[in-house]
Formats: sequence, structure tokens, C-alpha cells
Amino acid sequence: MPEQSAEIAILGAGPAGAHLASRLAASGRDVVLFDPKGAWEKPCGGGVPTRALREFAFILQSGSYPKKLIDRITLISPLERRVSVRLDEPFAIYSREVLNRLVLDRATNAGARFMRAAVTDFEREGNQWCLTTDDGARWSAPYLVGADGAASFTRRRLVGIFPKGDLALAFGYNVTSEAGPGNGSAGDEEAVVKFLKDFTGYLWAFPRPEVMNFGVASKLGERTSEELRTLLKSFVCDYYGGKLPEESRLSFFGAKIPTLEFRSWKELRTTGEGWALIGDAAGFADPITGEGIYYAFKSADLLAEALIGESVSTSTYETPTATYERRWRQEFGHDLEHASYRLPRFYHGYFFGQVFTDAVVSLARWHRGVRTVLIKTLVGEQSYVTLKRDLLKRAYQIF
Repeated sequence: MPEQSAEIAILGAGPAGAHLASRLAASGRDVVLFDPKGAWEKPCGGGVPTRALREFAFILQSGSYPKKLIDRITLISPLERRVSVRLDEPFAIYSREVLNRLVLDRATNAGARFMRAAVTDFEREGNQWCLTTDDGARWSAPYLVGADGAASFTRRRLVGIFPKGDLALAFGYNVTSEAGPGNGSAGDEEAVVKFLKDFTGYLWAFPRPEVMNFGVASKLGERTSEELRTLLKSFVCDYYGGKLPEESRLSFFGAKIPTLEFRSWKELRTTGEGWALIGDAAGFADPITGEGIYYAFKSADLLAEALIGESVSTSTYETPTATYERRWRQEFGHDLEHASYRLPRFYHGYFFGQVFTDAVVSLARWHRGVRTVLIKTLVGEQSYVTLKRDLLKRAYQIF
């Protein structure tokens, strides 16, 4: 089989990889995108935060892809206090298969070549990457991008896997609707987030088109898989009035999520000679909430802008690679580093003498300002650099 070539090879066709391919192909770059699954159902909530919908307007403008628009969140504290908050701007929840297909369709429509194959090996030879796929095809490209998730094969080969402390474990159920399929394009929909005592993470219930998505996420190693499954099952049972839905309506999932520790950000490697990592493969997810879809799109955008600005004929890719490394740290890296610093205090700290999450939910019931800060934190709008100051400022207004 003769070797094929491209300028840029991207491993992984999720939101990060497909969005990068779309941007690059639309600018005239020769891009090939590898993924053995294509658009597939990734086990996660599928929430696209408000700022992602603002910055990447094409997501909502692609109206033929089913979604739920969420305009209300109910928060439950470790002591079962509750507060329900209506959002000024909704966020969207997609099936991950649908969201992946939306972005992958944009990439192929822009001219990116999509290969439904897994890259099983790659080596740097001179100024080229030589890749081999599981169907025996051989490719060459001067630039390589890893966008293949937290368990990234690309990352493992280039810099090594994430250590245990930099990962969270998530389990969940998708529960099909008794009412049957619907387009789910609009409506007054509610998401539920529940915090637990002495637990670095939370439980969630997110309405998707045709299903309810339930999940639990916690730092890897903090609780056993069996403990997480038990917590999840109890949460789902409570949601449905005391019993689990019929087994025929349930599908179970598990996944790992990057949640980097504070010390890991300084040493994080996302680039090298002729290569870069984006999205989960780079470790770009909010350590407190686990949200990674915004950072998938944003990191892809930053790398695309750096590469588009470089001349193909003379490029050694040193300048765009360095530009990308600097930009992601400026745009969101420092804030995610602060989130890692705040993580133990958010889930295990105290605020006005109470468990932090319980205190904030309790205060949020009585003060709009506290509600605003808490919701902004959960939907990705709140800076972690100013989180403590903003909460204290709002809380003191109550007294």
C-alpha cells in the first residue's frame, strides 16, 4: 500500500480534534483526521457551557443536531439543603455522539480528510512523522496533534500517561425516556448537582434528548469503584422516587477525566518538536467541575490560530508551537492552576464554620449574589483567582 501524506495529522475526532481540523481545512491546510470510532457516545454529561456557546456560535447555529437547553440548576448540599437557580443564559446538553458528529461534519465539509482508523504506531524521521494505522495504511506528516482523550495514545508515546493523582474516575447511567424519542430542542429543563461530605466530586442528573444522564465523579483512588457505583445507584433511585428504572432502560458507563493537581501545571508538557496536545489529551479540564468541552474547543482554536499564521513552505513549526504553549497558559492555564489549588478547599474546606459546599448552598438560598457566584463557578464563568474574594464579598453583604 503506497504511503499517503498530509501537512497535519490529528489523532482523535472528538470536539478538540474535529474543531482543529475544521479550522485548519477551512484555511486551506492539508489535514488528515484519524479516529477508529468517528462520532461515538462518550460517557459523560455532555454539557456545553454558556461561554462555549458564546465563543463558538456554530454549535447552536447547527440546528439539526438534537440538544436540551438548560435554564435551571438545583444544587443539593451535603446536609440536603437545596437551592434552585434560574440561569440568565442557558447552557446546552448534547448526546456526545451528536456533538461529535456536529463537529466532525463541519471538519469534513471544510475539506479535512477523515480516516476511520486507529493509529497504532508513529515515529519521527527527520522532519516528518511516519504513522501506521490498524488497517495497514502508512502516512507521513510534518506536524502531529494528539486529541485522543485522557487515555491518549499520543500522549503516552510522547510524554507518558497522566499519574494517578491527575485523574478522576466517573461512572454513570443513561436512562432512556419512557415517553419515547423527541427532538428536545427547547423547553424549561433542569439539571441537578449534589455534593457529598468528605467527597472530592459530585453527583449529577442532566437531561439529554431521549435520555436522562446520571453520573458521579471523584478523584481517582479516593473511593473504590464499588463505593462510587453504590452512591450513583442510590442517587438514581432517589431521583425516581425510591427505585431504579427497569434494566432495559439503563446503560452503564465508566471513564477517566483529567483533573490535574496543583503541582502538575508547572511541569505540564503539551508541545514538542513538530507536535502538540489539545483537549483532554493535554489535561485541559476544570479540576473542580471536570468540565472539559470548553477547553477542547478553546485549545483547538488557539492551536489553529497559531498554525494558520505560519507559512507552510518555510515552517519548522517552532514558532506556532511556542505561540500555542504561551497562549493556552495565558487564556485559561493560570485559572485552571488556581482551580487545582482551590480544589481541596472547595470540597473539604470550611466557610463561616460550615462545610464549604453546604455553607455556600445555604447562603445561596438567601442571597442572589452568592447564588450568582456559585452558579458561575459550576458553569465555568467564575474566575478561580477571585473565587474566595467574590464569595466573601457577597456573604458579608448578607450580614
